[in-house]
Amino acid sequence: MGRQLPPPLGLRLWPQPYAVARLRSVPALLPQLTSGGAPAALIVGHGEVSLLAPEESVHELAALVETTSEGWRALTLEAVFPLGTVGVLAAASRALAEVGVPMMTFSSHDTDHFLVPGQLLGRALSALGQARLERFLVAAG
Repeated sequence: MGRQLPPPLGLRLWPQPYAVARLRSVPALLPQLTSGGAPAALIVGHGEVSLLAPEESVHELAALVETTSEGWRALTLEAVFPLGTVGVLAAASRALAEVGVPMMTFSSHDTDHFLVPGQLLGRALSALGQARLERFLVAAG
């Protein structure tokens, strides 16, 4: 396998593999999470409980896991975007769709995160580099 490209300007590639899991119920206790650590999302509603998190965090909740998909990689847009910012995820999604890379997104108050399949990471980084997402960093700043 060839050398992996670095993430494009304005993107942070988290080192750990991620999992997307459907849980049987809302966990009474969540795995140890910190605001400075890798992003994670617990989504509750529409008849399901989903967790998007580093694989080790999902493994800690193994008794609650109904289904899981592992081997995802997480990218974070390294900027604080005003809530009214338009188009950044659309540009990322379009760039990835054009090269056949699926993505799952989740957002925090300030920024956006997305997951891509680990086996397609090189293709994703190349496409995102060509998408020039840094143009949104200037607009958001």
